Amino acid sequence: MTLTMTMTAGLSLLLLFSGSSEATNLRSLQQPLTPQPFSFDAAFGDNMVLQHGQGGAGSRAAIYGFLGPQCQSVQVDLYAATPDSQHISFSTSAAINVTQQPFPEDDIIATEEWGERPCTDLGCPGGVMSGSFHASDRRSFNPWNTRLPTWKVWLPPQPAGGNFTIVATCTTQETVNGTSMPEPISLVNVTFGDVWYCSGQSNMQLSMNYSFHKYDTAMSILHGKYSNIRIMAGESINRVYGLDRNGGWNYAKYGSQDGSNPWMTAQQSVDGNNMDDSPLMLFGATCWWFAQSLVDMGITDTPIGLVNTAIGGKRIQEFTSNSTIGQCHNRTRAGMGNQEDNVWFEGNLYAQQVMPFVDMTVKGWLWYQGENNMYEVKGNSKHDVGYGCELKALIQSWRQAWSETSDTTPPDAPFGIVTLANSGGEGGPDMGSMLHAQTLNYGALPPPLVDPVDQDFFGGLEKVFAAQAYDLEDEWKANNGPCFEYKCCTVTALVGQYRDEIYDPAKCTNETMHGLCNSPEGACSQAHRVPYLMGNIHPRSKQPVGERLAKAAYNLVYGGDGAVTGPTLQGCSLLGNRDDRLEIRFNSTLMKGDRLGEPIVTPKTNRPPRFYPAGGSQLFVQIDPSLFCMESHIFSTGGFQNVRDSTFVCPTWAGGSEKRSLQAIDQPYDQGWIEVPFALKPGTSNTIELDLSGLPERAIPTAVKYAWGMVDCCDWSDPDMFVTKSCIANCPIYAAESKLPANPFMAKIVNGQCECVSPQFCTDNYNEDEDAGVH
Repeated sequence: MTLTMTMTAGLSLLLLFSGSSEATNLRSLQQPLTPQPFSFDAAFGDNMVLQHGQGGAGSRAAIYGFLGPQCQSVQVDLYAATPDSQHISFSTSAAINVTQQPFPEDDIIATEEWGERPCTDLGCPGGVMSGSFHASDRRSFNPWNTRLPTWKVWLPPQPAGGNFTIVATCTTQETVNGTSMPEPISLVNVTFGDVWYCSGQSNMQLSMNYSFHKYDTAMSILHGKYSNIRIMAGESINRVYGLDRNGGWNYAKYGSQDGSNPWMTAQQSVDGNNMDDSPLMLFGATCWWFAQSLVDMGITDTPIGLVNTAIGGKRIQEFTSNSTIGQCHNRTRAGMGNQEDNVWFEGNLYAQQVMPFVDMTVKGWLWYQGENNMYEVKGNSKHDVGYGCELKALIQSWRQAWSETSDTTPPDAPFGIVTLANSGGEGGPDMGSMLHAQTLNYGALPPPLVDPVDQDFFGGLEKVFAAQAYDLEDEWKANNGPCFEYKCCTVTALVGQYRDEIYDPAKCTNETMHGLCNSPEGACSQAHRVPYLMGNIHPRSKQPVGERLAKAAYNLVYGGDGAVTGPTLQGCSLLGNRDDRLEIRFNSTLMKGDRLGEPIVTPKTNRPPRFYPAGGSQLFVQIDPSLFCMESHIFSTGGFQNVRDSTFVCPTWAGGSEKRSLQAIDQPYDQGWIEVPFALKPGTSNTIELDLSGLPERAIPTAVKYAWGMVDCCDWSDPDMFVTKSCIANCPIYAAESKLPANPFMAKIVNGQCECVSPQFCTDNYNEDEDAGVH
């Protein structure tokens, strides 16, 4: 049988089977269908990590599985291994049918609540195929089209570490055709530590194979480093309850040694004789770099377990139950009028990728997604609109599902978010609004300042953190740099996906560039060592993304005392006799003793094939208050598609008045921005001054923004840039020691002071006669 991988936009992978007799009638795989046997659930396997409960957390790890057709009760024993023997450290009887299995009595409700079922791609019982994706489909959640009986136990809180064997024994059974009692089942080499669940779309799915520094990590592992990290190896797109490698049902083997995503130690995941085909190279890079960075920061005594269920080309709505996502309005751009657009994909992956793990106790979650929502409403979490609301709903629903049983996953467990790089915009509008929505519209996470009237809304976000990635594009620009633009690559291995970029002497006329591109440190050689996937849309610079996530988690969750986020807007003031200076203050409390770094300002360029200018201060002011809008909408009397009669409106949740513009077609909002220079204010550690002398005479700023929208801080005027020089994390405002970039912001200036759109709060009542610090 041949397995062909077809790539579509957003890294959505379709598995197409072709060949001889194996591909004839795949529906016959279920005829006859063997009952699901007595087993552990799909999340479990040898070498796995279970959540520990030390340090006052009191978290109880859960173990669960399927009863099978005969078993009626289960005994579970936890054996602690010593160098010489094993002894039972805990023994208990299992509870029956208490797992959150996606199969309620009402099949229609199940479809509407949890979306697409695992039994889809190759046919389902009852002859229902997967040609339609609508919620009205009565497709089964499993091959047997019935609720499966399950068992579950909770272990007492365990300290981190150790080597355990878990044995589950069927203790009573119903005799079925004279069959014997099922054999006991076991998990070996199990340890306790912190379990992190990673998910999202293609940039979380993107494997180590497409990440810089992957060989350094592999070699470190071979030399014994990172031995406390364990992963569910394999591609994250694999269905948790789905098909095995031979095309048969592999319903509960996902994490087992013969499953698609077996649990492995770091050392088991690397083949020193064939690194490129090692299981580690299939695992999501961002998820891995997060754990590796935690170890590098000193988390060496606590095992770290990683689960990754990301699937490319998916929207946030697909990972959330329909009853939860329904609280959000304007979920798609097609629903920006008075009618809500309830589309087929909402809740589509909740049963498939999320529910198999909600009974597993975890430390927290990591989320990297947004590309496929770029053409939809970014919105505002406080007003239950768009992506901002959808992200808040996802966090709330996951926390609720995982913490349903007390003393397991805490209801306020940590949740980490990665914001998009420019390439993640995929040409969609309002990148600045998307990055803002990815902070739940607070401008930074955890929320730095909260208006007293929003205290209730703020609740539960103290352990939500974000890693900004707007300045973490591919550090060699993938196939968008000069070496590929002028087709100067002659590295022999650049074939296949590079076939359109290989050497063309008619375009590569600069022999010096040709030589530099193919030098050992040139862009062509970098691409030879670490291939890119689908161009610049999936930056290979995933290590700094993981490092920023880990830095936030270390300081927020693991007892560190450094900054969780970069410089964050505190407030601003117009100063001077003629309002010719604008002072911007950053939250010194959040900076944890750090200071602003010396500004990095590269020359302003607009080099083809760029669609937006690069370099400059990235700081802009507006001088007409009627133009301010964080995200405008098209208002059409004839429907969304009838743009001839369309005008624009700025909603109140985006800082507008809901008043329709007089112009049709041409965008009337978010215009008139003027870039201005800035410098650090002498004698301060958290303040900059903007020079407004270049504004038109008598013009007074009415708004200010930084790094808002499509941002490129690289120096394209340097002829060696992306030829022999890489560029990453190079934007003007950042923290000197942590190197974390400033959070993007947009704020009105009212009565000489900054005023942010709620729920972000940036009014600090600054007095020029007082010290320039934070008040």
